[in-house]
Amino acid sequence: MAAMDQNALESQAQNVSEMARQYNPQSTNKMNEVTSRMQSGVHIMNERLKRVDETTIPDSFRRVPKHISPRVHSWLDFAVTTYFLGLGVWFALRGRSRAATAAFVNGAMVAGVSRLTDYDGDGCRPISFKMHGTLDAVQATMAGLGPLMHGFADKPEAKYFWGQAAKEVAIIATTDWDAGMPPSERVIVV
Repeated sequence: MAAMDQNALESQAQNVSEMARQYNPQSTNKMNEVTSRMQSGVHIMNERLKRVDETTIPDSFRRVPKHISPRVHSWLDFAVTTYFLGLGVWFALRGRSRAATAAFVNGAMVAGVSRLTDYDGDGCRPISFKMHGTLDAVQATMAGLGPLMHGFADKPEAKYFWGQAAKEVAIIATTDWDAGMPPSERVIVV
């Protein structure tokens, strides 16, 4: 993910600050303070984004007991794909097109990522197992926000997405992400 262009943001903040000085001299100090805080916040965000990589999310749960192996995780991915595709068909047959679309999008994402994931850590597929964990977090976010984004958050269909998003977080936390990585890339927890 590319970091924000800090120079452009600083320049824009200075332009806004200059415009404020022209309109209201009393607001100058307050505007300078706000501008300074904005620049500081952007700098902190840029520094944090530099430290985010494919292992950030799976490794953030490293102290949680690991009960799910890569093989079991692959079967869970199959189950989640089936769940969402089945939900999509069910919603489509009931005339719930927005919920059906959200379900098909989630099912397709899980299926696509699963098909490209290197569960064994042998390098035969392009997505590492830990990157899969990060993409699982993206998919859980999509499932959780799906009802809101597709406009059915106030409908009963939303519970199917929110429930699955919560289950996905539990699966991310309890999967042994290092077991699916090559030995040289495994993290030892002390």
